[in-house]
Amino acid sequence: MSEYKNLLVGVDGSEQSKMAVQKSIDIAKRNNAKLHLLSIVNGERYPNTSTVGYGFVDRDIYKKATDEMTKELAEMKKKAEAAGVSDVVTDVKIGNAKMELTEGYAKEHDVDLILVGATGLNMIGRMIVGSTAAYVIRQADCDVMVIKTDENNKKLNVKMESYPEI
Repeated sequence: MSEYKNLLVGVDGSEQSKMAVQKSIDIAKRNNAKLHLLSIVNGERYPNTSTVGYGFVDRDIYKKATDEMTKELAEMKKKAEAAGVSDVVTDVKIGNAKMELTEGYAKEHDVDLILVGATGLNMIGRMIVGSTAAYVIRQADCDVMVIKTDENNKKLNVKMESYPEI
């Protein structure tokens, strides 16, 4: 069995991502690995008045979301440390989750296993936006684990997530 040294978990607040954190704690503990808990607040590019035509919106609009995720990650870090994981890093970024999980953060930190929760996007949402998990599976340079079950490997009882009506 492979020994992982740098685990990255994409945390979005969903039940699946919480289960990914729980499973990553077990893997990190078994492998004496560094555990990265990363939340990416969607900060896609929007038109603005710059000469280039596009740029990031004033990041102050993301403050509430980043503050909430920072608190949630701090609690997850405490849980991981209490379980015996000695090296836990948390970070909240504004950007594109797909790119950070595969290109940005993952490569910058030499990640060798990425854990993401499976999502409950409906078919239309999946066609328009695409599944982050599917993208990470295709594009990551390292192993990827998609979490669909709880800590006892029982199917999660999660209602389907969907995007607002278009």
